[in-house]
Amino acid sequence: MKVLMVTNMYPTPERPHAGSFVKSQIDSINREGVETEVINVNENRWPFKYLIAWFRVFRKSLDRSFDLIHAHYGYSGIISMLQFRLPIVVSFCGGDVLGNPNTRGRIGFIYLLVLPLSWILSMIVPVVIVKSEEMKYRLPKKKNLFVIPNGVDFDLFKPMSRIEARKRLGMDRNVKYVLFPANPSWIRKNYQMAAEAISILRNRGWNVELVVIHSMPQDVVPLYMNGCDAMVLTSFWEGSPNVVKEAMACNLPIVSVDVGDVAAVLDGCDGCYIAKRNVRDVADKLEIVLKSSRRTNGRECIEHLEIQRIARKIIGLYKLTVSRSRRGKQR
Repeated sequence: MKVLMVTNMYPTPERPHAGSFVKSQIDSINREGVETEVINVNENRWPFKYLIAWFRVFRKSLDRSFDLIHAHYGYSGIISMLQFRLPIVVSFCGGDVLGNPNTRGRIGFIYLLVLPLSWILSMIVPVVIVKSEEMKYRLPKKKNLFVIPNGVDFDLFKPMSRIEARKRLGMDRNVKYVLFPANPSWIRKNYQMAAEAISILRNRGWNVELVVIHSMPQDVVPLYMNGCDAMVLTSFWEGSPNVVKEAMACNLPIVSVDVGDVAAVLDGCDGCYIAKRNVRDVADKLEIVLKSSRRTNGRECIEHLEIQRIARKIIGLYKLTVSRSRRGKQR
């Protein structure tokens, strides 16, 4: 089987962090024996990049060696629809279904245009993958929807010595570190709440620092997850954040507000906590974690999300899509 991957999220030398979860998924599918070729819509920043991407997709669709297209994100799905030969699997990734609400819960103008297109797309393509039950609930048609979260590379995200991780990162062994895994300038990540929670802990006498990481190559992130004492998530909006599952694979304690599917993912994970959406409760939950100084059983809780298991589920959908397409052509 050969699959044409179309995505507007994919790592480049200039942006090695962009779409790393898409690349990880494609790599895992390759390891299962499926051949792939990637068209990265954002490979260039030209004004006509979508037109250029469509032309590339259309030209590749004429290549008889491809069995189907897997489009990652709604924009890529729309581009992929503008060809007539290959069946399509679309993976919606969050904002293309849920929008991107601001602090007041209002969705920006651009997403008011994107969301109806995603809904229409979901009713046309034969197979749709969403990352969470919330995303499935938001789409109108259900029979062709499959909830498959992104998998976690257990070979990359795994527990290691905290002392060794801190040594490699130049961290102080006597400081408590809390990881904030997002760009603090992104309003929806609500950095202010995390920073204020750390201030409360300092006022209580804790020698604690907030470690902000973003725009980093994926292979560096596990070092921070193993070097830190906890991770905090205070976002106003999330879909199914990969970073939570990656932290669990490293057995890193997590304190998160109830956002996206985080509460469901953390269910049963000892040492992880869902906090109320207020600064003091976030600080209280972080203090519980810092006092215990223990790791969690997170890796055990997400064994079903190991990346090769997820890859095999997706390949099963590929086979279903191709089979349906062939039956349709025979009628």
